[in-house]
Amino acid sequence: MTQQTPSQVDLNYEAFVAQLPQILDRRRGQYALLHEGEIVDYFGSALDAAIEGHGRFGEGAYSVQEVTDESDNLGFYSYAGGAGQA
Repeated sequence: MTQQTPSQVDLNYEAFVAQLPQILDRRRGQYALLHEGEIVDYFGSALDAAIEGHGRFGEGAYSVQEVTDESDNLGFYSYAGGAGQA
């Protein structure tokens, strides 16, 4: 049986959750743009983060997560779904 590598979304989500305690007080309510397991920038809206992510990294190669106490791994929608709600 082969071992699957984590998807970009899973990798980004795990990195986000690990860093959340350190960024929550300073960045609450902002949107983190993640790529290859790193937070690369913060934005005031999910739409702004998604536009930047798509422009810099291409479709599916980034994630957007709101900095909040209630983070959710939304899979595919963690980088695409929130953008339309901003």
